[in-house]
Amino acid sequence: MLCFIEVKTRTSHDVKPAEAAVDRDKQRDLAAVAREYLRLMPLSCQWRFDVISVYYGNRPSQPQFDLFQNAFQVS
Repeated sequence: MLCFIEVKTRTSHDVKPAEAAVDRDKQRDLAAVAREYLRLMPLSCQWRFDVISVYYGNRPSQPQFDLFQNAFQVS
């Protein structure tokens, strides 16, 4: 499985979740990059888009990570 991963980092959850920053425009950009890369891969290659959110919060030495597998689909 080939994973295209977008990482979003925040210091708090106050405004909106970090993963929410991967909006339609960002998804479109990621899909364009993925399509270009996939042109070089074997046809049977399975792939997906994941998003990882990283929060540093009050303890920068112990960030919190959340993985969202198959975060969005492209047509």
